[in-house]
Amino acid sequence: MTRIVCLCNLVDKKEIETTLKKGAASTNEIQRLTRAGTSCGRCLPEIDRIVQDFTKEKPEEQQKKLNFGF
Repeated sequence: MTRIVCLCNLVDKKEIETTLKKGAASTNEIQRLTRAGTSCGRCLPEIDRIVQDFTKEKPEEQQKKLNFGF
């Protein structure tokens, strides 16, 4: 069981991380897609931290084509 981050909208850390893995890239996108942080806002610093941690750990997208600088 994962920890609830947003009590107002019952959004847990796993749901936020799953949303990030699907392509969300900011706290605003997390809010729009999960409703976390859209009521009282007390959890916004925690959501910001989760987003920052995820973007630090996210591997850079590998280059799909060779680029010889032409």
